[in-house]
Amino acid sequence: MNKLNRMAIFANVVEEGSLSGASRRLGMTASAVSQHLRSLEKELGVKLLHRSTRNLALTEAGQAFYPGCEAMLAEARRAELRLADLRDTLVGELRIATTVGIGGTLLAQAMSPLLLAHPKLTLSILANDEVVDMIEQRVDIALRVNRQLADSNMIAHSLAEWPMVICASPRYLNQYGVPENVQDLARHRWINNIGSGHHYQLTLINQQGDDVKLKVESQVLSSSMNVLRDFTSAGMGLSVQPLHEISHYLLKGELLIVLPEWRPKPSHLHALTLGRDVPEKVKQTLHCLRDYFSYHRDR
Repeated sequence: MNKLNRMAIFANVVEEGSLSGASRRLGMTASAVSQHLRSLEKELGVKLLHRSTRNLALTEAGQAFYPGCEAMLAEARRAELRLADLRDTLVGELRIATTVGIGGTLLAQAMSPLLLAHPKLTLSILANDEVVDMIEQRVDIALRVNRQLADSNMIAHSLAEWPMVICASPRYLNQYGVPENVQDLARHRWINNIGSGHHYQLTLINQQGDDVKLKVESQVLSSSMNVLRDFTSAGMGLSVQPLHEISHYLLKGELLIVLPEWRPKPSHLHALTLGRDVPEKVKQTLHCLRDYFSYHRDR
């Protein structure tokens, strides 16, 4: 690596025509530039430059060596410009990891304005209800609900707080009865997230801020909210669902809210990034997501 640095310094000296000019461009002292040149010549075993107090000229070996160093330096500068484009403009690939539910209509509506405004920006969506490794999958933004940060380098950007409700299908309620109070819930069948297990504690809160904790048993578990919703709609039991995701089920009468005066704790949607120093396309995407979820939060 030191050799490559010295090759770049040598190319800068030739371009500037003097040690002092190269030192100003590189932000180094002239003596440091001279030392690097001596070290390079010693390593190569040839003299590259004839140096005097006023003049600088390439030796025969220097003339043969310079084009390669110049090409290396030019390519490095082009690579730096390409990197600046990726950092400062909205071009290239943006990779978002999200749940299956969010990765459909919600993400399409949220990202459409940005993608239409920037045709050179491409979007890759990893829709999976399992947590993915952001580094391994080269993920720029991960949309997660109620997730703990897996890495101290992760930054969580709050996007939305979603009301949650208990729901069931009319078929299930006709067969097993409508719960009349909170205590009734414990005797019903439940469908739940696989992370909570078959036996879990459900916390409910009413409008007065009172809370109650219930132990309930789940017959069906899944890591996918869509699967839980489908089993609920099929009449297999009660489940906790985000209110905004079941609105059309409620309108069609396929699902009904159970004990609407009692609600589970709300869910929190976050956009996770690896650190705060992110490319411009990630910054603009975060703004876009915040604007979308802020506008639709109470709708």
